[in-house]
Amino acid sequence: MDTKKNESLLFANENAIFRIISIAKILSWVILVIYLILFVDNIKPLFQGQMQWPKLVTDWITLLAKVLNSPAIGLMFFLLLQGVAQGLNLGLDVFYDLQPDEDEEEVAGES
Repeated sequence: MDTKKNESLLFANENAIFRIISIAKILSWVILVIYLILFVDNIKPLFQGQMQWPKLVTDWITLLAKVLNSPAIGLMFFLLLQGVAQGLNLGLDVFYDLQPDEDEEEVAGES
């Protein structure tokens, strides 16, 4: 009796999925660091006194939106890629739960 799992049910092999998961996690951290560096570069003139502070409330809102744009985009990409990685891990867990183990197949074949 063949005890190997049916490979035709897989969309891709397990190693490729794990590789995609690890690349997504690494890329998410790299993107977050890049956007945090951009954020620090945006707020540096505020603390060095190279910028004139706005006087109107609408100018403050514009300044706040401009400064917080970089970390918001970086956080969005970070969460998106982490979600992809977690979703693929969850998909593998569900797939493995639906597939019987080799030991269970042997016991079912002997009965």
